[in-house]
Amino acid sequence: MAQKKAGEVEAFLSRPDFSFPVILLYGPDPGLVAERSAKIAEMSGVDRNDPFAAVTLAADELEKDIGRLYDEARTVSLFGGRRLIRVRGAGAGKGLAEAVGDLAASPLEGALVIVEAGDLKKSAALRNNVERGRFAMALPCYQDEGRAIDKMIDEELGQSGLSIDREARDELRARLGANRLASRGEVRKLCLYALGAPSVTEADVRAVVGDVSADTLEETIDAAASGNVKRLPHLIDRLVSAGTATFQLHQNLLRYFQQLQTMREMVERGGEPIGRVVERRRPHFRRKAALEAALAAWPLEEITTILQRIERDILSSRKEGGLALTITQKTLLDIAVEAAHLRAQIGRA
Repeated sequence: MAQKKAGEVEAFLSRPDFSFPVILLYGPDPGLVAERSAKIAEMSGVDRNDPFAAVTLAADELEKDIGRLYDEARTVSLFGGRRLIRVRGAGAGKGLAEAVGDLAASPLEGALVIVEAGDLKKSAALRNNVERGRFAMALPCYQDEGRAIDKMIDEELGQSGLSIDREARDELRARLGANRLASRGEVRKLCLYALGAPSVTEADVRAVVGDVSADTLEETIDAAASGNVKRLPHLIDRLVSAGTATFQLHQNLLRYFQQLQTMREMVERGGEPIGRVVERRRPHFRRKAALEAALAAWPLEEITTILQRIERDILSSRKEGGLALTITQKTLLDIAVEAAHLRAQIGRA
């Protein structure tokens, strides 16, 4: 079985073994997967700007025409040398899994196929086919933790000739998200800001490095539940760019509507004013208006329906890992549109 453990991947990346012409990278952090894929592509020696030598394909499009992958992988380079085929957004697609399995069973003449996927379970067909393939390698990519974050910080600071004290490092680590590419981008921005200084300070970190944290998650859920449709796409983009896991969005959304259900029962069945019910929750002042708007808009029956919808979508996103982000985005946007519709009805009443 051709696969590496998570702790062995960095060693493979330092000296990729191209006797495995099919390479699968998978994990929950799309930024880390993309970064490692780019590193392998760079070390392959193929000019990624040459359209005759390199091509990037979307997994969902290949499912509609899987023959395209066979054609690209088995086409001889027009000017000689290796060809590079990168497939992005792979997940539970059956056509791609079967095609990759076929390509992994025999050597490819002058082609390298790199497949980028989400967090694949052990039972996933794509992962199984690669791990069993004689000419394929599976590389698990897991989120930045401890040493990996520090290593990335040290790499970027070292290239800029900068040092960082403990307090500044702690502040920086706390502000970095789960997405490797986004985190590296923030550190590079910090290095540019501090260029010429002897070291990076805590004040530098606070001045430059963005903090996409729980605040943005709460803003996103508030926008969806209160019907702020126009603002929602921007908030979702911020969370995605920071690598916020889709399950975090779904779980927080589920908890929010469970709490909203309890509060709405007090209004409909207990006859309590909306303002009093909200005050009892003591929300942060920035969330109070959105919570009041959501509580006023959503009838108890509709909240029950939404809770059922969220639970179904959570299950779907777990079964279809490659579509998890799409499912989550649609859930949030559909809720926001429905909330806006309910608020409009109240305004016309």
